[in-house]
Amino acid sequence: MREGFTVSDIEIVKLTQANIGDADGWTEVLAASWGADLPNFPAPSVAELVGSVSRPSVHARMERWMAKIDGRVVGVIEGNFGLTDNTHLVEFELDVHPDFRRSGVATALLAKLEELGAADGRTTYISYAPDTIDPAAPRPDAGQKFLEKNGFVKGLDEIRRAADLDLVPAAELDDLLARAWEKADGYELVQWVNRCPDDLVDGVAYLDGRLITDAPSGDLDLQPQKVDAARIRENEVRAISRGQLNVDTAVRHVASGAVAGWTNISVSAGQEEHSWQGITIVDPDHRGHRIGTILKIENHRLLRAYRPKMKWVQTWNAEVNDFMISINEAVGYRAQERWIAYQKKS
Repeated sequence: MREGFTVSDIEIVKLTQANIGDADGWTEVLAASWGADLPNFPAPSVAELVGSVSRPSVHARMERWMAKIDGRVVGVIEGNFGLTDNTHLVEFELDVHPDFRRSGVATALLAKLEELGAADGRTTYISYAPDTIDPAAPRPDAGQKFLEKNGFVKGLDEIRRAADLDLVPAAELDDLLARAWEKADGYELVQWVNRCPDDLVDGVAYLDGRLITDAPSGDLDLQPQKVDAARIRENEVRAISRGQLNVDTAVRHVASGAVAGWTNISVSAGQEEHSWQGITIVDPDHRGHRIGTILKIENHRLLRAYRPKMKWVQTWNAEVNDFMISINEAVGYRAQERWIAYQKKS
């Protein structure tokens, strides 16, 4: 806890384009907070944050608020207010600089977000806190204690894994891929960067909309997303305008033309070492053909083709999702820590 100030010294300010100069302070808080709590977890760059603020989604309103003391940003909260679906919900991330923790900063930020949520008719709040899975690499439990103190309860356990793209020898991946294709007779590979081919976009939208239905969600109050081709196109344009790279791989059923499976990895503007695994999903009608393995290996290779220096891919899976976890570990993902999804309903 930082000495020499009281709760009354905390100023809560919204981050907008008008005060975008505070993006430096915002990212400094995240770098300090994540650096202390989450090894091998990259904070966003100023360019990434500025792009997000200046090019918002039409499907969600992002509320970004800062806690400032003597003009310095010491804590941040980002709330996702869905506009197209999950309009009952606010998902948020809250971080406080390690030097200013246990001093009322987090409480003030959460109070502001809940005030906004109540005014907007939101009844459910979800956030995540890290938890130790390896005693040799402990994670702080302050986030868990804070959320529980404020009325949140556990809803789902997920595990963050990071893939070292150099961990599994290429020959071993070649063998995995060859054996997977033996099970996928009648399917073909399709890959793209930044823009989905027109003849696949409806199938990709269908799979995207299935994610919340198909993936384990525990006790979380999540509703399926309404995804169509227009929404896919809007997301693509916004990502490009932010300087984000997206690499995608799909497996298509040749006879029907159906998109049987699809995966995505995104790379933030200016990032060369870390990337983010997005959706990986296989249509239930096409499971049992090792399509998930094909998607993962082929998309990692596409990523490396466009970012040769890329080292890490970050992903999360529900702890009970044994099938996807087995695929991830086979291609190089290793557990870092548990992320507990906490939920509060009003």
